[in-house]
Amino acid sequence: MSRDMWHRPRDAIRQGRDATLAQVVESIDYTAPETKERLAADVGISEQYLSELLQELKTDGVVRKAYVVDDTALYANANTVSPLHTGRRADATKTDDREQDASTAETRESGDRGTTVLDLLARLDDVTTAQYTAARKSFVGDEPERPADAFESLANERYSAVLSELKSYTLTTDWPGNRVASDLATIATNLEIVGDRACFVADVVNRQEVTTTGVIEERVCDIFDAGETINDYFKAILFDCDLAAHDDLVNKEETVHRDLDELFELITAYDPEIYGYLVTVTRALERAIYYWVHAAEITVQLQSGVQPDHVLI
Repeated sequence: MSRDMWHRPRDAIRQGRDATLAQVVESIDYTAPETKERLAADVGISEQYLSELLQELKTDGVVRKAYVVDDTALYANANTVSPLHTGRRADATKTDDREQDASTAETRESGDRGTTVLDLLARLDDVTTAQYTAARKSFVGDEPERPADAFESLANERYSAVLSELKSYTLTTDWPGNRVASDLATIATNLEIVGDRACFVADVVNRQEVTTTGVIEERVCDIFDAGETINDYFKAILFDCDLAAHDDLVNKEETVHRDLDELFELITAYDPEIYGYLVTVTRALERAIYYWVHAAEITVQLQSGVQPDHVLI
């Protein structure tokens, strides 16, 4: 998901020190500025303030000399620059400088809002994951405690709650804060789609008279399990700011991609009715997993300012 680099006007209101750190990292990653003057102009801050921020980023190993972002170090220190977790870090130092006080206040307000949004997203993820789990039980012939479609009204309610909060966020926040809100809305939509795909799978399974057994059932269950693992990685990235989990997610996604290719070859041996059923279920599963992976990709960029590799699915 490519984006043009946003350049903040010089007189724009800051969203706090941590958000400015994220903008510095993003600007370096996108534009590779040759001088500190150019970088300060891109971000819209003074060279003096930029020097202070760069010192912090260099201490953490996030930025090296010649203004190059070290992705490995950045991911390890993602909570330093993440716009979502600013309210979860205690202030390391205090100062009487008015500019720093204002920045700290804005950071705290932004962090409180970020915490609220993350809590709402966690509640949405809980219910859509429950739908996914129910769909898996239906596929193997077990009776879920609550079928996937029984969660639909709750999922819609929680999805609306996220969008309502993000709408308020968008209306009251200057760039780049409202761009963050837009990305978070995409993540929420992805989660809601996962729930819809799960309901679709459960509905297809319930209408199928002949159940699937043997190696095909095992292979489809492997895809279900891989999806749950990918969802765990996504949650670690979004809620714990554990960007190192992205590498694990990519590795798992590559395995899923291979397993899907093999599964599609296997099901061609079945009669047309069973083949159509298995293709429908498998394709729906594939798309559900894609939306988790895509949400993780967006989250990595939100947390670090660095765009990760694109997904295969």
